[in-house]
Amino acid sequence: MINIGSVFLTVALAVVSLIIHEWAHVLVIRYMGGHVEKVGFFPLGMVARARRLEYLHGWERYVIYAAGPLVNIIIATWAALTSHLSYVGVAWLDELAFVNLVLAGFNLLPVLPLDGGRLVLQFMGNRMGILRAGRHILRVGRVISILLMILGVVQLLLFPPNFTLLAAGEFLRRQTRKMPPELQAAFHRALDGKNSLQRARLLPVKKKAISGTATIKQAFESLQFDCFITFYIDAKKEHPLTEKALLDYIFTHGLDGTIDESFFGSGQTGAVEGPSIADTAQ
Repeated sequence: MINIGSVFLTVALAVVSLIIHEWAHVLVIRYMGGHVEKVGFFPLGMVARARRLEYLHGWERYVIYAAGPLVNIIIATWAALTSHLSYVGVAWLDELAFVNLVLAGFNLLPVLPLDGGRLVLQFMGNRMGILRAGRHILRVGRVISILLMILGVVQLLLFPPNFTLLAAGEFLRRQTRKMPPELQAAFHRALDGKNSLQRARLLPVKKKAISGTATIKQAFESLQFDCFITFYIDAKKEHPLTEKALLDYIFTHGLDGTIDESFFGSGQTGAVEGPSIADTAQ
């Protein structure tokens, strides 16, 4: 027998917690200097659409992505401690603690577009490259969505008519399928923000060894959020390839070819020698 009152209480606490979660993101975005375009509901929660995050420092983006789950954890801790200290327990506080732990745990899954996926993308994107890291995260997201749907079927069989895990898995599956174009757009926004004069003097230059037989696409996919890359190609260390030179070549010629063919073939040496934003960042 379904307890309507208990279901209503859980839903009400979940909605309030979602609103607090999303407004934590909004307040931190505004404080850090970003812009919030829209805050709205969708079937399984809320979303705040922000822009100009690419012009913020990396640590500021970490704080923005972590703000929502962190607030849920704080609420869950407060509710659990308050209920425990009352000696007899308070049912709605116990439910509030549970709901917020679930929200924090779900949002910290390493799946895009959840907060956990964005935190992992920010971290891994500054190590293996934005596009390469995004590809790995999307694969993980597909696996997690399938696992959630399998658990959701078990949940539905054991605790009918509870289909929350099934719905969560289907939601993540759909979102993961939509993410590749959004990931590409985020990558290009990151490049725009990185190459703005405001940030060019603040970002470090990272040296990266790369084979001359590596493709232009592989070099492109290794570009990162919060630094400029200078590529050192095998024995040609006297002619490092700056990130700006790579992007200039790609915008003109596309992603075809290898590093050697494109930059060290006949008449191509000069493509890697001129000054660039990456050079001035040093």
